[in-house]
Amino acid sequence: FPVTIRLQMKKHQEMVAALAKGDKIVTRGGLIAEIKKVEENFFAVKLNNETECRLEKDAVARKYEDEA
Repeated sequence: FPVTIRLQMKKHQEMVAALAKGDKIVTRGGLIAEIKKVEENFFAVKLNNETECRLEKDAVARKYEDEA
């Protein structure tokens, strides 16, 4: 059981480390955002045409793939 959790955490950390400017993400809160800048502990993200903010890297749930 603990090994499974560690493997999932490592996989998530690798996914977050591989994110780059222009990638779309889903936050743990369910928001979809586009990465504008990668910082050490944060991402500068764009939520829509008028709203930009900083997001802690731990708040990323997954990379968003367009499902259209």
